[in-house]
This record gives sequence, C-alpha cells and structure tokens, in this order.
Amino acid sequence: MSAGDVTTQRLDAFADAAFAFAVSLMVVGAGAPAVDAKMLAASIAAIPSFGIGFAIIVMFWHTHARWRALRGPGEMRATLLTLALIFVVLIYVTPLRAMAQSFAAFLGGRGGGFEGGLGRLFAIYGSGFVAMAALTALLFVDVAASADRVAAVRAQARGEAIIWGIAAVTGAISTLMSLQRATEFHAPWVYASLPLTIGLFAWRYRWN
Repeated sequence: MSAGDVTTQRLDAFADAAFAFAVSLMVVGAGAPAVDAKMLAASIAAIPSFGIGFAIIVMFWHTHARWRALRGPGEMRATLLTLALIFVVLIYVTPLRAMAQSFAAFLGGRGGGFEGGLGRLFAIYGSGFVAMAALTALLFVDVAASADRVAAVRAQARGEAIIWGIAAVTGAISTLMSLQRATEFHAPWVYASLPLTIGLFAWRYRWN
C-alpha cells in the first residue's frame, strides 16, 4: 500500500469520525434527560426536527463517501477541501441544533425558541449550508477536472458538482431572504424547491 493510500484512508477515517461526532452533538447535546412527563413530551416533540438535522449531516457524509469512490486517492487540493468540509460541519452543527430546537419549541407551542429571531437563526443556518454545499461542489469539480479520469467518471462528477451548486445557490437565496424582515418567514420554504430543481436537472443531464 502506497503512502498516498494510507493518507487517504486516515483522512477518510477522520472525516467519518467528524461526521459521527457532529451527529452526537446534534442528538446528545440537545438537552438534559427528561425527568417528568412534560419534559418527556417536549423531547418526543423534538424528534422530527432532530431527525431533519440528522438527515442533513448524513446526507453530506454519504455524498463525501460517493465523492471518494469517484476520486480515489486524493492530492493536496482534495485533502484541503475535505479538511475544510470537516471544519465547517463541526461548526455548522451548532446552528443546525439551534434550528431544530427552535422548530421543536414552535411545534410545542412555546414560541420560536430563539432569542435573536428566526430570521437571524436561518441566516446563520443558511450560511453554513451554503459553505458545505459549495465545498462539496468543489470536491466534485476537482474530480471532473482530472484528466486521468475516464469520461463517464468526469461526467458523473460534473453532474454532482452542478447539483451541489444548485443547493448552494438555493441556500444563498434563502439566507438573503432571511435577512429581510418582509421575507424572513418565507426563507425556510425556499429549500423545498430543491427536490424539484435537482430532480429536473438529474432527469435532463447526460450522466455518461
């Protein structure tokens, strides 16, 4: 096994551990254990929102695993992009958890649950989403630009890069809307357009 393969394996193990740690912070760091019926009911009400946060983190982790399957052993640029992604996800989990807690508080009839306002919360959350989506897109751009990859691999990487570019642009639009008082409550719903826009692109794109 070459030194490059060993470095790649250790980097992937580090990335897996970072994503697992982010999931732990998302769930375990949600709050104190329930000690009465009221707290138990609040914890149960929080399950859907924390499930969303879990799904988002796992989505990025799974995409990174798909990228590695296309990329193979990485060079310095791929390593730096992966480290940047790990750095952002460990920061991103904090606003993601705050958003989940706020949403759970809203569902439980306890208001928005975030002192700074939902607009500010979604602006912070959106900034993290944009950063992660943009870094993920750049990872696939790195594969698509590799001359030593077969055409089908480059086409698949190019399609993935565009998909994550769409996600980044969508997040940026939502973030800008969340900063405007007139549109801040509509900002979260912008993400609902992703299945349509990405689905249409994936349907029309030539993947090989």
